[in-house]
Amino acid sequence: MNTVSKDTDILNVTFRGNEIKVILLYKDRKNISIKIDSFGKIIVTSPPKISKKIIKDIIIEKGDWILKKSEKYKNREESYRKRMFINGEKFLYLGKEYYLVIKEMLDDCVSKSNCTINLDESQIIIQTNDTSKDFIRTSLKEWYKTESQRIVLERIDFLKSTCEIMKQLIPKSVKVKEQKKRWGSCTSQKNIYINSKISMARLDVIDYIIIHEFSHLIHMNHSKKFYDLVKSIMPDYREKENWLKINGYKIII
Repeated sequence: MNTVSKDTDILNVTFRGNEIKVILLYKDRKNISIKIDSFGKIIVTSPPKISKKIIKDIIIEKGDWILKKSEKYKNREESYRKRMFINGEKFLYLGKEYYLVIKEMLDDCVSKSNCTINLDESQIIIQTNDTSKDFIRTSLKEWYKTESQRIVLERIDFLKSTCEIMKQLIPKSVKVKEQKKRWGSCTSQKNIYINSKISMARLDVIDYIIIHEFSHLIHMNHSKKFYDLVKSIMPDYREKENWLKINGYKIII
């Protein structure tokens, strides 16, 4: 699933020799707002009829403030891409950030690497006899995949029980697997694949990804008819798309 929404755009603005990359969201509102999240992403929300030239002029006017604030957080996104798999790192689960806690189990009788993973209110707790980075990474990937498989099946059942259209959309198979660049995909043979890390996303965003791929069973493209079908099932689907665009870099292991 690689989508481009008319309600979302990317602007690149040059200010004093610096390239400012902006995520532009169009919403029904009266004013333009500029937000810089805690990872340095610059998000501008604007009424649909405001021209990009006006928006760029506002960004340039606020350029000093934007650069100062985004500099403060510039290394945080990179930290997501250079995981160390150590205590205190943040990982998403159902859209919420949890701190990784690794508790070493010393057991001389067990030679094979093993671990258990559990959640509490703010932590992903790994109890293991192997604290190496490779083993923690592999264990987390398997845990997320297992959680994703469970959640995807549960949400499909839920969506079919609450939506008549979803009942009529029947794939040949639904599988959860590792995908580097897609949240989901649907083949011409009606096989649907969902990203194994999708349990990191919010529950309503997972629903959107499922609806998106199931809609491809009727329209194997991103035409207006396709998005009309998606919208008939989930009227606010664009908000879910925007969440993925803004938070997608956090969904990485």
